[in-house]
Amino acid sequence: MGNFSVTVGETVVSESTSRSSKVWKIFKYLITYRHKMVPIETLIDVLWSDDEPENPQKSLYTLMSRLRKVLSVRGEDSLHILFTHNCYRWNPDVKMDLDVAEFEETLKRAWDSKSDDEKLNMLRRATEIYVGDYLSESAFEMWAMPIASHLKRLYLRAVRELSEIYIRMGQHEDNAVLLRRAIAIEPFEEAIHERLIHVYCLDGQTSMARKAYNRFVEKHINEIGLPPSEEFCASCENLWKNKKATMGFDMIKTRLDAVKPHDTAFFCSSDTFDQIYQIDKRADRRMKFPVFLALITIEDLKMPIATESMRRAMLSMRYCLLETLRRGDVVSQYSQNQFLVMLSARRVEDAETALKRVENQYNAKYSVVPCRLCLNLEALGMTS
Repeated sequence: MGNFSVTVGETVVSESTSRSSKVWKIFKYLITYRHKMVPIETLIDVLWSDDEPENPQKSLYTLMSRLRKVLSVRGEDSLHILFTHNCYRWNPDVKMDLDVAEFEETLKRAWDSKSDDEKLNMLRRATEIYVGDYLSESAFEMWAMPIASHLKRLYLRAVRELSEIYIRMGQHEDNAVLLRRAIAIEPFEEAIHERLIHVYCLDGQTSMARKAYNRFVEKHINEIGLPPSEEFCASCENLWKNKKATMGFDMIKTRLDAVKPHDTAFFCSSDTFDQIYQIDKRADRRMKFPVFLALITIEDLKMPIATESMRRAMLSMRYCLLETLRRGDVVSQYSQNQFLVMLSARRVEDAETALKRVENQYNAKYSVVPCRLCLNLEALGMTS
């Protein structure tokens, strides 16, 4: 889990050089499927999925010989890896300490335990063993993904159950430490963020809860391109919605006035945008002025949506919109390559001019990658 390392006795024998990568790939595969016989053909497919050598079987024998030699630093040359019936397997009689095996065994003891204290200690130990994704450097290889996913689910279940025990015991500080560590390992797991925010609220730290919420929303938008789920946002809002003590009108007014307005357009989540949009539509029916809704789409057939280039382009467009538009305008990222804008213009020509100004400013100053902007504008209110 986390960084891959192999130690025999006191000697660290694992290496990260490209020359030895296939040798350690064999080792990782045999350890991952240590309870199975692995046919030669399977290992060949794992090692050379695209660029198979002329004689793959001979190349495999050479790599296996190198692996055995590396593992035999204490003279146990033939003990670690067995070969029978054209299959390799890890020798089950070889004594070894494997963090994955300890993790699974510790969780089994926790879930089989009749003692609350033992369950607490075992869950705590299991969450300490899990320091990152299983074979993180091989995370995108098909053979490793099922095991990594399974172990991650076990870890998240252990965190959830340990957190619930901490809540019952009132150990909010220990709970927060557990959850912050889990977030460092799984930064986009909404359930962990929601639980941490809940713990802060239970401990009376509403400001910490709000800061944790805002940090996650901003990180989610910046790195994934979308805000967290509506369910997450609504659940968090409910946690502190009724936490304020009763205050007089003057005190409430003072607190509201203390919030300094931004000098740029207002950037918000898609849920907040929806609510503002509904308010503006109602205002239109009362006041008879139009609501202009603009959709800005970044398009490029050579740049798929889920790429670092697209994220950079979207971040640049966000800066451009906030700098170019007026304080009364509202901006929200609505998808991985789209922004919605509510423009405070009296005429459609004014709204079109504002959008054209955004386009010119983006192309002149913010265009970090070649792309094409598609602009749509519609007046949703009364124009007469």
